[in-house]
Amino acid sequence: MVNEPGAPRTRGYRKKERTRRQLIEAGLRVLAEKGQGLTVSDVVAEAEVSNGTFYNYFVDREALLEALAEHSALSLAAAAAKEPIEDPARRFAVATMQVFDHALADATWGRVMLRLASRPGSNVEISRYLREDLEEGFTLGRFDTGPDDETLDQVAGLIVMTIRRIVQGDAAPDAAERAVKRGLRALGVDEAEAAQLAAEASSAQVESS
Repeated sequence: MVNEPGAPRTRGYRKKERTRRQLIEAGLRVLAEKGQGLTVSDVVAEAEVSNGTFYNYFVDREALLEALAEHSALSLAAAAAKEPIEDPARRFAVATMQVFDHALADATWGRVMLRLASRPGSNVEISRYLREDLEEGFTLGRFDTGPDDETLDQVAGLIVMTIRRIVQGDAAPDAAERAVKRGLRALGVDEAEAAQLAAEASSAQVESS
């Protein structure tokens, strides 16, 4: 029987939820370490569960990878939506800085995002959280361009490469701030305002950490 919306979850349901989360977290760690070399055996060993338990939750390795992709995409969306900000340009600056800060604080998360972003045929777009902001910014006249594929590719590529440098330890101290400024400039925000918004977003992250 399916629980009615708002009804208390049963003990069995909570246990299944915990086990699935345990497999997802193990999968993220293995994927960050081994990339596309990830196997079901690796994940089972990392999660300390049986093969049978794994297949109770995922049909195969590909199903797990899709779940990992969805999990990471939701993490990005959550970071982007963390603080409600009316101005699309300021929201872009703050959300993108939060993504960079997340990668700096959690290298495993950063490596997983890089693996998933480079996966052939993946449905994960690191740019998906940008679409609505770009559309709104263009409509309001804050950005010179809307969420066309070329703009999304340009900005998402900038984000991916900055995450890569952060994870590899090659990023300059101001790399995140410079990347946010560059992204704003690509969207049509003028030099002075782009620099100001990037600096404010950087300062806000330092104060909150």
